[in-house]
Amino acid sequence: MSLSSLEKAIAPGTRVLLDSSALIAYFDGSEPASPVAKHVIDSFVRTGRNEAIVSMVTVMEVLIRPLMRSPVDFGHVMDFLTHFPHLRAQPIDLTVAQEAASVRATQRLRPADALVVATGLVTQVGLLVANDDRWKPIGDTRVRVLYLEDHLPFP
Repeated sequence: MSLSSLEKAIAPGTRVLLDSSALIAYFDGSEPASPVAKHVIDSFVRTGRNEAIVSMVTVMEVLIRPLMRSPVDFGHVMDFLTHFPHLRAQPIDLTVAQEAASVRATQRLRPADALVVATGLVTQVGLLVANDDRWKPIGDTRVRVLYLEDHLPFP
């Protein structure tokens, strides 16, 4: 796998849903998938090649570690979530909750995971970008998953 496999997997113009695991790999910088996450976010999303959506569940999850560490880390992540170009945090509203209930009923996902998937479905993303292998067996054909570590080694 390589940069070319990643570019083929995420076509220009495809809206992506960034899972917590992808953002954590991006912020951490030392995980095996961190270079892949960095490329997706800095080269694809920042430039506008791909718009990114983040679920409020993801927002909550990526804020936990910075809250435990320092106000500076927390401020950095909040700034990213509110000002990063071509990235939007999607609220959980009645439509997302209804879709999450449907996903949970049919896929038996945990409530938080169902809310993440539902956020992607409601915002019509083409791809869920993750680094957590729990996403691999999703049976909902409306959701394609890009697993970051599938694109290692990465330049």
